[in-house]
Amino acid sequence: MNTAKKRILSLTLTICLALSMMLTLSACGKKNLEEYFNTDTMQKLVTSSVEQYESQGMELKMYAEGDELHYDLTLTTIETTDDDRSMYAEALEAGLAETAQTFVDAAKDVQKSVSNETVLVVVTYFDAAGVELASQSFSSAD
Repeated sequence: MNTAKKRILSLTLTICLALSMMLTLSACGKKNLEEYFNTDTMQKLVTSSVEQYESQGMELKMYAEGDELHYDLTLTTIETTDDDRSMYAEALEAGLAETAQTFVDAAKDVQKSVSNETVLVVVTYFDAAGVELASQSFSSAD
């Protein structure tokens, strides 16, 4: 179980890395978040990130919707039970809390590159059965 916890906690840092890579590709002009996300350059990065997660036994779905940039991660090798779900949720929430400022800073950086007044980075974790384990939003306004 310790190995699973460590792996889950490292996911949060991996997401931060993927988000940081995205931010190095600043948008020219002030496109809205969805337009920015759908550029060829961003879609190449998304494809690369998805492939990286797949090689680690996880499924990543990244998308922009309105003011929100979503990172939906499915832990494809972990199907939780009622008994252990809270343990996984607590570990994931702790990881998100530890890196909250990184996500807020990332939301602020994205907001500077787009026309949206506020950007939310939304990170959601699911187990292999599609059960939501943890979700948190980080605002550029914080």
